[in-house]
Amino acid sequence: MTTDLERAVATRIAARFGDLVESTFEDKRGQVMRVRAEAIAEILEALRVDAESPFDMLIDVTAVDWSKWHEDTGLEEPPSRFSVYYVLYSLKTKARVFLEAYVGEHQSVPSATGVYAAADWAERETYDMFGIRFSGHPDLRRILMSEDFEGYPLRKEFPTQGIDPQDFPQE
Repeated sequence: MTTDLERAVATRIAARFGDLVESTFEDKRGQVMRVRAEAIAEILEALRVDAESPFDMLIDVTAVDWSKWHEDTGLEEPPSRFSVYYVLYSLKTKARVFLEAYVGEHQSVPSATGVYAAADWAERETYDMFGIRFSGHPDLRRILMSEDFEGYPLRKEFPTQGIDPQDFPQE
């Protein structure tokens, strides 16, 4: 359930950044701000130093692959293949907000590591599982899969039965 404070934060950020914030809305997660991918680091920094509710904790960075969108959902089809999500928390006010940025197949997202050190491994995991690149990341390489692994396991085209373990023998 979204609080008045979380709504107020979204309204302030939307007013401050104008067209860089595409929309603000509430859903089952809570308060969501859909932002342009190229502005993500700047908006995260503004939220981190917010005077009324500093979002001093990055909880998670993850993504969703929308490539197999089902028309029977009744929802509007996303404009890009991926959404990258940032979950932020304020220790001071106990508020939580979500940022969402649509990302195309070969589009990169500015790294949030300069704003939140915790973004380092979360962005590496998102890269490793989805293939989404984070420009300016200090060490963007695979973290869960081996460097020679081909493909991205959380993309929709990855085989649901997995791959043959003989293709990647243990050392």
